[in-house]
Amino acid sequence: VAKGVTTAHDGGVTTAMWKNYMTAHKRGMLKNRVQLLPKHGWFDFSLAPTVQCGTPLTKDGLLSMGAVKLFQDGSLQGYTGYLSNPYHSLPDAISDGSWRGYPIYNPRELVNIVTRYHEEGWQVAIHGNGDEAIQLILDAYEEAQKRYPRADARHIVIHCQTVREDQLDRIKRLGVVPSFFVVHTYFWGDRHRDIFLGPDRAKRISPLRSALKRGIPFSNHNDTFVTPIDPLLSVWSAVNRITSSGQVLGEEYTISVMDALRSVTSWAAYQACEERIKGSLEPGKLADFVILEANPLTVAKETIKDIGISATIVGDEVVYGSLD
Repeated sequence: VAKGVTTAHDGGVTTAMWKNYMTAHKRGMLKNRVQLLPKHGWFDFSLAPTVQCGTPLTKDGLLSMGAVKLFQDGSLQGYTGYLSNPYHSLPDAISDGSWRGYPIYNPRELVNIVTRYHEEGWQVAIHGNGDEAIQLILDAYEEAQKRYPRADARHIVIHCQTVREDQLDRIKRLGVVPSFFVVHTYFWGDRHRDIFLGPDRAKRISPLRSALKRGIPFSNHNDTFVTPIDPLLSVWSAVNRITSSGQVLGEEYTISVMDALRSVTSWAAYQACEERIKGSLEPGKLADFVILEANPLTVAKETIKDIGISATIVGDEVVYGSLD
């Protein structure tokens, strides 16, 4: 809440974690809302009272149901992201110059898992960093829809880091929501350019403008503990794409401040199937909002990440800061 977060997602909730969240809520320990994403293989689905993403799990709406979470590859910086072409530079421990990372599930396995959840009515969110992992994820989503057509399934690709232009066309056609990790341009951009991907692929990580041109609604997330929770840092990264060394990585993929703000508010609410109650200040929606110390639409775009949080309001309660 000190960073202005009114709703967070826990993208991989185990059975024990689910029970802890319920206990924390009962004890009044939660200050912001949390959407819980049950982790495939680690969660007792008999605990889930609904399959519908966005359904409140508590009367006050502090907890809500999210998508089923799966992983299809690892990270580029760990050489475990699954790419269609080899990594740019490899450590001595990996002598095979054709190394592309690896998938967690083979194609048939992934299709079967996704199809089962899709048939049951779940939204599915799958972690995919490498473009080959993203390809397998989209293949699974498309096959599930072919077998069991379902309107507005709104499945998600988490990170979607090295998504290609042709894959964005498929994402648009399938109604899939990319949840980008744009702060990677700051934290890992230099290393992606020089070590993991090379300059051509690195400048395209999280290609927000390409998604925007296609009219694809997307969110921008942090991935704590990999990067700190900080929505304004995500906005700053989306607008500037500045690396930790101060260089711009892929300027042609930057977006406007307003669109960057939408990616952590209204479009994020759409991804969570909560756009009817969250994401914008309108009659009939929850009074969840943040008061900033400066207007991100008028300050120098390079300073957006330094804007302070005056107050965070969840419902009718000031959970951080002051209105004075």
